[in-house]
Amino acid sequence: MRTEAFDAMATGVWELAAAVWQEIELLLWKPPTAWFSVNAFYTSAGLRNWYVNFERPTCRTTEGFDTFDLTVDLVVDPDLTGWQWKDEDEYAHVRRLGIITDSHSDIRVPGGRDPITD
Repeated sequence: MRTEAFDAMATGVWELAAAVWQEIELLLWKPPTAWFSVNAFYTSAGLRNWYVNFERPTCRTTEGFDTFDLTVDLVVDPDLTGWQWKDEDEYAHVRRLGIITDSHSDIRVPGGRDPITD
């Protein structure tokens, strides 16, 4: 778990850092008002998996676009036959810190399963 990064975020101060994707290609679909994005991760062998990233809706800023990752994600099989939660421990941690509050914590998948309580 990346607790140091989340502990720093809880203070409300953090720095944007440059990063480069490595070893995979990403195709991302993000409806501007949605609380999620759908990502397709590709390797040289083809589609590795689908990934649903829960995040705040995208906002236009003077620097470009702004969103905020809500930490918990779904990893979906390439053929859509199965899925699993990812980073439930980090989601619980940022909830405890107050980074993610009740106003954005109603994250559900078909069947109504919650990443923390179920």
